[in-house]
Amino acid sequence: MVKVFFVFLCFIQTAFAISSLELAQNLVNNPTKNSQLQLLFSNSSYLDKSGNLNIARISRVLKTNSLITLNLSSPQTLKLTFRTKADPVIFFKILSDALMDAGYVYFIPVELILHNGNIDYTVEVESQYVLDPGTLYNLLKENSVYIENIRRVGIYDYQYDLNFDNAKLNTNVNIALNSLAVLERPLKDYIFKTQDASKLIIDASDADFWFPKVLFLDKNLNLIKSIKSNKKNNHFTEFIPSGTVYVIVSDMYSLDNIRRGLRVLLKK
Repeated sequence: MVKVFFVFLCFIQTAFAISSLELAQNLVNNPTKNSQLQLLFSNSSYLDKSGNLNIARISRVLKTNSLITLNLSSPQTLKLTFRTKADPVIFFKILSDALMDAGYVYFIPVELILHNGNIDYTVEVESQYVLDPGTLYNLLKENSVYIENIRRVGIYDYQYDLNFDNAKLNTNVNIALNSLAVLERPLKDYIFKTQDASKLIIDASDADFWFPKVLFLDKNLNLIKSIKSNKKNNHFTEFIPSGTVYVIVSDMYSLDNIRRGLRVLLKK
């Protein structure tokens, strides 16, 4: 069971971004390798086009030089902690999708600390493969989320500091105004823009059992309104709150409950 804490903590933010050398040292976490790391990283910043550390390149260099090993001889319990300041709805949506796309389909939340928008979230996963920092970097970057630092604090224990300051939500379906859209079986939550519509109508197949979970967000990804039902309701109608730009549509329990897809209408 995940432990949730609402506590009065001071989350220390680093005043300056760390260097590629410092990040590499944090990932390797072996002082005997520092001289080799200095040769590899001292004269190169390894920044991407946005000025953030290009962790995909850094990870590639470390793997090429056998300084980190991501394949384990047997499955182990990996512990991953993610720290950031963000809206919880967007944080969990973007991070969960990234972990699933990275191959961690089944992970167990074990601790959650929330305070004044700061999030400290820990999950455990049983795997024979350590999460590749470069893979996570590329997946998070799709939503303009960046990794500021990574620390290897134990043999199978990693801590990630994330930057959600410029996070954006990528839509995965396009729905025209006043035109019925027939959506296929979802692999992830449906995300679409409201197109300045005033009313949202959604129908599930009568052969499915939909327990609606619908989130309305503004242009800055702040949650305006959420509707969650623990009762089957295959026919959903709701006026769209003022200021809504994005809608996330899912199921309270499992996307398998809407395996036949949904029919969505945005009315002006």
